[in-house]
Amino acid sequence: MLLLRVYALVKSPAPLTEPTPEPEPVDWFDDYFTVEPIDADTIAIGEPRYEQQNYNYLILGSERAILFDSGPGVRDIHPVVEALTPLPITAVPSHFHYDHIGNHARFDRIAVVDLPYLRERAGGGALRPTEAEHLGFAEGIAVPDLAVSEWWAPGREIDLGGRTLTVLHTPGHTPESISLLDRERGMLFTGDYLYPGPLFAFIPGADLNDYLETADHLLEVVPPGTLLLGAHREHPPGAPRLGVEDLQALQEALELLREGQLEGEGFYLKSYPINSKLRLLAEEGWPE
Repeated sequence: MLLLRVYALVKSPAPLTEPTPEPEPVDWFDDYFTVEPIDADTIAIGEPRYEQQNYNYLILGSERAILFDSGPGVRDIHPVVEALTPLPITAVPSHFHYDHIGNHARFDRIAVVDLPYLRERAGGGALRPTEAEHLGFAEGIAVPDLAVSEWWAPGREIDLGGRTLTVLHTPGHTPESISLLDRERGMLFTGDYLYPGPLFAFIPGADLNDYLETADHLLEVVPPGTLLLGAHREHPPGAPRLGVEDLQALQEALELLREGQLEGEGFYLKSYPINSKLRLLAEEGWPE
């Protein structure tokens, strides 16, 4: 936390970049968001002009819809969602970092993973992430109160009407991280657990043991051929897509790191290679 606070003091928030070239059928919305259909009922809402290039996912059933993450709140995502569906929306955070829950308070329904320590803190149904869970001080973003309307237990199946999502607890990046699995359509929405680029395993709450246990669990429950849709991309064009083979590469790299057989680059933070798409940023060595 101390290092992050020093970093926040010396670094100014990056200005928005120019619009990026995107492939068809990507459309721009109000010169900030991109709208990209993954299939007829799954839409990636990107923020490629924001420094972290966030991606949020609108997941549609016949009766309700899920917005998985809502971005940092640099722009209001609510008009985008309203333009895409008339269905009632439940906003769901993959985890509590500021760049994922910035617009949650704009939605009437919020669902949060049902973990005992979170329930204990949610007096009257309002849950306020801690500073270490939120990290918004990095960009001067205040911690919001989340008015939780639903608690989703790990393993629970969520019926959207003709479409079912399974809630998977996937700690590693943060203790409260979740992913959503659509077995029938072959999609796994991974949040910040896995996406193309550098995976942050050094921030408060990150844990390499959890990272490896989650990789082991996902490889047991996620069918081969599943499309992995992450919450950030490193480079354009299009939404960040990975495959189960990338999850396998992460598992193998973590096992090598645990055995002291994977070398990283850097001084304090080490960059450990996973494959051509992925690398892991962590402190040196394996935690006890």
